Amino acid sequence: MKRFLINLLKIFLLIAGFGYSLYYFMPWAEAGKFAMSVAHSQLESRGMRLNYSDVSGEDDGFTVHNLTLSGMVNLSFSSITLRPQILSSILSLAPVCNIEFKGGSIQLGQVMSFGDGGFLLTAGREILLENLRTNGDFSVNGYMTVNTGTMRIGRADARLDVPESFASNMGMLRNFLPLVQDGGRWYLRRN
Repeated sequence: MKRFLINLLKIFLLIAGFGYSLYYFMPWAEAGKFAMSVAHSQLESRGMRLNYSDVSGEDDGFTVHNLTLSGMVNLSFSSITLRPQILSSILSLAPVCNIEFKGGSIQLGQVMSFGDGGFLLTAGREILLENLRTNGDFSVNGYMTVNTGTMRIGRADARLDVPESFASNMGMLRNFLPLVQDGGRWYLRRN
């Protein structure tokens, strides 16, 4: 039994060493280009367009420059950095990635800045966006899930702050989003 445990420990250390090497010596720019080509084809099959100017490697991830996502809503970012979380991915048995962005804007009839921010993304049966935060005129703070089959919001609890010029449109968006007004503030809520 002792010999079995020692061999098991050696195998675990070998796998951990290989994983560590792979993660830290990964050609992140090439991995990012591959990930963006997969994302492009997946989004295109759902009727959305993804464009970007360049992908550069980081120490533990990659950055996509001048990204725009067009569909029912248009989103744009001056840069978005993705950092895969290997240990969290193994523990949750689903891909986990920390995402940070700069210069974000959204077009919902009018262009509104949501500035810089980020979130932790877990992609399982549903997409979970945790610690969602932005700091622009249009800001979001909270969490939400998205059903991968229907691409609709599942559970959500996030506070929305919108510019005064857009506040009158929030009532109309209730037809498409689980929006609730509470004490003069808007929330994205669904249990």
